[in-house]
Amino acid sequence: MSDAPAPPIESGRNAGLDVARGLLMAWVIIVIHGIFWLGVAPRGPGSLLLFEMPPIFLITGAAYFLGEGAKQGRLKPANYFDFLLRRGVRIYVPYAVYVLSAAVLVSAIKWDGELSLAEGAARLWSWLNPVTRGAGHTWKMLSWHLWFVAPFLLVTALMPVFASARLPAFVKPWMLAVSAGLLVWGLGQFTFPAPLDDQLIKNVVFYSFWAAFGFTLAAMPKRWSVGDYAIVLVFALAGMFAAAWLLPASVTIDMQHNKFPPNAIFFLFSCAWIGVLLICGRLINAGQLNTLAASPLLEPFMRAGYSLYLWQGLAYSLAAYAGGEWGLSIYVVWIAAIVLTVALGLLFAPLERIRLPKRAAK
Repeated sequence: MSDAPAPPIESGRNAGLDVARGLLMAWVIIVIHGIFWLGVAPRGPGSLLLFEMPPIFLITGAAYFLGEGAKQGRLKPANYFDFLLRRGVRIYVPYAVYVLSAAVLVSAIKWDGELSLAEGAARLWSWLNPVTRGAGHTWKMLSWHLWFVAPFLLVTALMPVFASARLPAFVKPWMLAVSAGLLVWGLGQFTFPAPLDDQLIKNVVFYSFWAAFGFTLAAMPKRWSVGDYAIVLVFALAGMFAAAWLLPASVTIDMQHNKFPPNAIFFLFSCAWIGVLLICGRLINAGQLNTLAASPLLEPFMRAGYSLYLWQGLAYSLAAYAGGEWGLSIYVVWIAAIVLTVALGLLFAPLERIRLPKRAAK
């Protein structure tokens, strides 16, 4: 965001991060899932808009610095486990309420086996486990977006570790991009065997980089210039074009394919978009930022972004089902899904604000 100071939305919050988070949540719910869940626009060109996850994790890292990262002794066992418990509750409780609702809905409309305690327990565990997220027991789009929760939990748990490191003064963004890009490329050369979860491991490594980068940006917002970000942008675009030209049989520009799990092309694509977003962020002044922060259209996505993200699965599923039954236009279904997402997200938003008391400092 801009280097110009902006007043916080409320005590303990940062207006720039809230606006960025709100815009990203709106982008995911309205644009990305409108395209990829309902097909309101062609998916091929639409895949070039799949930039949202790296900036979400970048914001996670920046928010950690502003909320926790400046404190001493963060890796002491008692402090670390206190952090894990408090953050875990804030992330997992809203998830648990959503998946329990999804499990009840699926059981009500498509129970296809004998009703037994063992079967019910298996289905319930499949939903409550954020790694399996209802696999084999889901319906329509209820669980399509829940892949995000397990990496989010694990990257959040790693944040105190990242916060303990400091980059030398000579390090530039392009150096970080090259190092991380080589790591992502290397991971892509093999598959982790079961019982390890290959996609989860690669997601955690990939998004940990962006969270750590966000922490660094928040800790020293003026460390790098627009020129530094422009270099990353140029290098990333050049790398993508070179890969597509030299290896046309093994490289695709379909970012939906490159995203799961994230590969080297998706990393270059993400670097290019992050470069653009950071450059644009420098152009936003405090007045514009405050105008966005006060927007009633953006307010639900800033105030209840995580809840809206979770409940969009149910909202889109119900809207798509009703649309199919009643023969509605896909655009009517899309609008209904967005409205229902906002309504459900705001209804369950208080779960986001559950706070366990902090451990007393000793």
